[in-house]
Amino acid sequence: MEEGRLAYRVRTAGEQDAAALREAIGTTLAHPDHQGRRESYMGAASRGDILVLERYDSAAHDWQVAGFIECHMRVDDNLSIRDIGTTGDAPQTGTVRYLLDQAFNSFRPVEAQVKIRRDATTWLDIFRNIPGFHLEGEEYRRPHYWTIWRWDRERAREDERQSQQAARQAQRPRPPQPPGGPPPVGTDGAQRGTAARPPQGGARRFGSNAPRAGGAGGQSRGPRPDGTGGPPPRGPRPARPGGPNQRGPRPGSPNPG
Repeated sequence: MEEGRLAYRVRTAGEQDAAALREAIGTTLAHPDHQGRRESYMGAASRGDILVLERYDSAAHDWQVAGFIECHMRVDDNLSIRDIGTTGDAPQTGTVRYLLDQAFNSFRPVEAQVKIRRDATTWLDIFRNIPGFHLEGEEYRRPHYWTIWRWDRERAREDERQSQQAARQAQRPRPPQPPGGPPPVGTDGAQRGTAARPPQGGARRFGSNAPRAGGAGGQSRGPRPDGTGGPPPRGPRPARPGGPNQRGPRPGSPNPG
């Protein structure tokens, strides 16, 4: 793998790498809080259980340790991940994922298992975001609780499928949305979709189209100017006292006596 003037390689560590690993590695899965360091890598290196990641700086002409993974393949094709380490004070996410890919490609396990301390939040976040890993349970080993994570190939495929589907849905164009702001104003000056409210206060204004109390159909039931109440009757009106009828011929004058 080339990156500018840097090159990387992964190989199986030997006993001669134990001292370099102890000197270069700053944080590990088994010791996430820096309160203690691994005593030795000699035993695991002699068994061939450590894959070491090295980077080569062409300017310095030297290979330097970038990280390691310790894992053991059991007879049931289950890969037991015992420790992972990177340089620096915090785990390097890219380095950890690259080492896991190399271990899976090398051993081709059916399943894998790793134990992470419950308070190691950075390591938990790394494994939580790797397709195929899921929380199986936890156990107590004095003085800490350890979470147990399991990986299987079928779950990894399903996680990858769901991730690709979510990415495709996020790339789909969204339908146009109506612009924001207040609703459009109608011809009567009121906003559409808003019911017209009567004027506030006890008395109604003259000229209002709202029906008045005691009436029906929007017609006033109050007294008319001529003193009669209610709507005007149909047909000719009765004669007013001391005056002629509104309609029809006037009666003739009486003959003089």
